[in-house]
Amino acid sequence: MKSINLFSYFSLMLIMAGCPERNSYEFYTKNNSNFDIVLYVIYGGRNIYPDTMFIFKPTGIIKSNVPISISQPLEDIIKKTPQDKLSFFFFHADTLEKYPLEVLQRDYKVLQRYDLSSQDVVTLKNKYGIPEIPYPPDERMKNMKMYPPYGSE
Repeated sequence: MKSINLFSYFSLMLIMAGCPERNSYEFYTKNNSNFDIVLYVIYGGRNIYPDTMFIFKPTGIIKSNVPISISQPLEDIIKKTPQDKLSFFFFHADTLEKYPLEVLQRDYKVLQRYDLSSQDVVTLKNKYGIPEIPYPPDERMKNMKMYPPYGSE
């Protein structure tokens, strides 16, 4: 499985390197846990940071190093938000199957929420210039805004 992901990753890099203009950009979630996770990103509408209430049920299981295509660089999207923050919610995949949206909201059943700034995203870029957003958070993220805070169990 890792060899397929690695092959896909390098294939994507070669294709992107040959294209002078890109119509889409990517970021990755890096799942360093031993279970499937689901990522939900609040892109806009009424519930953008500092309102961190998720109102739509997240979908899609995230495996390690799966690219998520977006229309512009992630840091540019974040800069357009009122407070230069974008909220990333990580859920245990089983939790989403087990509980209805009302319980997810009421009991705040998120594994981790990151409220990342455009500068945070720059810090999380890999050697190819693509943001990699890890779960659980790594040492680079110790001063970034998140709930629960970095290092707490």
